[in-house]
Amino acid sequence: MKRFILIILMAMLTSPCNLVASELINISRVDAKDVVQIYLNFDKPPVFSGTATNRRIDVELKATEISKDLQLFSADDKIVKFLTRTKGDTLILSMFFRYRPQDFKLTANINNRIVLEVLLGNEYSKSYKKLADKLKGLTVVDRATPDFTNPYILSPYRADWASFFSSYENPVNIDIPVTFTPPPFPIIELLPPGRSKNLDLLSIEMMTLAESNSWDMLATLILEKLQSTTSPEVKKILALTYGEALMRTGSFEGAFKQLYLLKEEYKDERLGTYANYLLIWLRARYEDPYIAEYEYRKLAPSISDTSPLAPYLLLSQIETSLATKEYKHLNKLLQIDSVALPPEVEERVKIRQADYWFAINQPIKAYASYKLLKNSPLLRSQPYSYGGYCSTLYDQRYFRAAAQEYKNLKSLIEGDKHIAAIAYRENMARLKFTKGAKLISNFSQIANSYSQTNAGLLAAIKKNDLRFLNDKQWADKAFSNYKDIANRALSRSIREEAEFKAILIHALTGDNETAVPMLHKFLREFQIGNVRITAQALLIDLLPKEIKRLVDQTDYIDALVLAKQNKILFQNNWIDSKFLVDIAEAYHNVGIYDEAQQLYLYLIEIMSADKREQYYLPMIQATFDHGNFSLVEDYAAQYSYNYPDGTYSKAILLLRLQSLVADERLSDALQALPSLLPADYSYHPLAASLYFRTNNYSKTIATLNEYQNHPTPLNQLQFYFLAESYFHTGDLPTAVETFYKISKNNPFYLQSLYRLAEIHRLQGKDDLALTFLQKIVETEGNSRWKQYAERDLQYESTKDRY
Repeated sequence: MKRFILIILMAMLTSPCNLVASELINISRVDAKDVVQIYLNFDKPPVFSGTATNRRIDVELKATEISKDLQLFSADDKIVKFLTRTKGDTLILSMFFRYRPQDFKLTANINNRIVLEVLLGNEYSKSYKKLADKLKGLTVVDRATPDFTNPYILSPYRADWASFFSSYENPVNIDIPVTFTPPPFPIIELLPPGRSKNLDLLSIEMMTLAESNSWDMLATLILEKLQSTTSPEVKKILALTYGEALMRTGSFEGAFKQLYLLKEEYKDERLGTYANYLLIWLRARYEDPYIAEYEYRKLAPSISDTSPLAPYLLLSQIETSLATKEYKHLNKLLQIDSVALPPEVEERVKIRQADYWFAINQPIKAYASYKLLKNSPLLRSQPYSYGGYCSTLYDQRYFRAAAQEYKNLKSLIEGDKHIAAIAYRENMARLKFTKGAKLISNFSQIANSYSQTNAGLLAAIKKNDLRFLNDKQWADKAFSNYKDIANRALSRSIREEAEFKAILIHALTGDNETAVPMLHKFLREFQIGNVRITAQALLIDLLPKEIKRLVDQTDYIDALVLAKQNKILFQNNWIDSKFLVDIAEAYHNVGIYDEAQQLYLYLIEIMSADKREQYYLPMIQATFDHGNFSLVEDYAAQYSYNYPDGTYSKAILLLRLQSLVADERLSDALQALPSLLPADYSYHPLAASLYFRTNNYSKTIATLNEYQNHPTPLNQLQFYFLAESYFHTGDLPTAVETFYKISKNNPFYLQSLYRLAEIHRLQGKDDLALTFLQKIVETEGNSRWKQYAERDLQYESTKDRY
């Protein structure tokens, strides 16, 4: 029977239900780029194990219960689900990951913690599972690549902002109008059936006048002969020649009437077709090329490819299509090979082929085509084509040749607008092989002579650039000039360039305080433009420096406002995340501790492992200042796990001790306090306070006496701790000596006086004791110690009566 009872008792004692269960108090988590650490905090350490199956990890905790206050972290793109369940007395935590983890590790940590560290998988470890298995324990991650949406990477001036003054070129569009090639005179030489025999109707004098371009005199002679001729066929031919002569005189009205009448009267004859062709050419030249382009298309079907007029009609169509920017139609015309071209027409068509490549912005093809014709007199007689050739020389960096050709081009051009643009481009070409100082006067002359043109303003900007680069002391004047140009410019691109260069002067002279607000205004005004990316790049460069300047000057609010205004730059990771430290510091210093803590936590998550440690101390300090003491302990545990011999271990442990004391967890603080305090005395004040509050007076005395070797003298609170400790350990003489050092400003002053009264009474010095009690009573207020003193004095007076 006894044996049976013994067996039952043993079974009861060893059954799981009678084991003391551990309690899972909280769960915290730290994320890095490729690792997740999950910290499980218990009231006492349980027996644990872990298993992994595909994308799932199970943590089994023997004899463990969940605290009713436990909060699980939310699912995200790394851990997509977190479940808890029990199986018998075992608590199972199941975590489901987006990608199969490459490895995991479960370890017991100090202070009743278990750490689950997971090396995350990714799309690469999923696709190349075998490779990932071979590399188990290493991280398979995507190779970091530059962010080509970052303006700082895109701007070619980021390495040398001053180079913007010398290297940036505002696009210059020298929009030279297309000239139209007339058919050879006289057109009757092409008119069937007589063709060349028709020339017999014109005298030698007439042909001589035509060769010398004396079109007015020629028209007079033809009219006289026309009026004296009686043959209807001859009259028709002379009438057509008369209209052609008028066309070449520039008499639009007279030529239009003559050719229009011929076109209408002989519309069913070849002569009417030829008259119509000349009429369309007249309208292209003097009225509107768009009308001419339309009319040529209507005329083309009536002229066969074998017609003598066909080559000239084709050339005219090509030129009007070029003038009206009908590039698709132009390309089709250039592809026509069914019309036999006379040598001169063929050469002009080749020139227009080069013009086509130039017009559709194919500079390499244009340059190659122009180069084949570079010795052609016809090329240099066509302003549009010659301008295209000059531009391609410039674009291909043949600057000496471009400068000379631009100089020659000016003689073909009329109008200030075009002459100014060509002169500006000529000197920009010269600037590539000439010292800038030597060209200041050239640009100044263009700016002064053509001040009302865009090219004149560009020349003024370039003159300003060269003066500033040549003499940095000229910065104030250069800034003023740029602002003046920006105010005068009608062109948005010119105003954009001038405004940005004014800002850049402030940046180069170190005046970021002015430059940053100007950049904000600039980017608001110029939502699109050639300089916008570079302006954003400059802001990205200056912003961290300006935030740091404000933080260094303790202008924390201004620093935070500036950071908020530019939050998109941080969100896009266009600014190096290390500069977030200044913002975090600003948050901390203005008392927004939660934001500071979150920023430091973000930095720990995104930084590489070798750079994370430095952010733990300020993060924990911000968390402590925020009063979140339990989180301080979590972060401190994470730090000690990741950096057992960390640089900041001592400072972080001190913060942890302070948070435990602040949270009234004095026994935990005593347990965590090192038995041997650091030699730099950083722990001594806290240790003394902790010993005193836990009534360990002898250690309080020892600690504070050690601390008196530190250059900093004891403060009034520490003097009180020391004196009170001497009192409680019975060293009354030393207690008296120390209590006397407590000043009236000490909040424990009255208590010190009362202690002195007590000590003197114990020493038989009643009169002296009464003096201290009376001193307490005479103080203002109604403190507890004053009440004690009044009570004691009343007792003494009553005792004397008896």
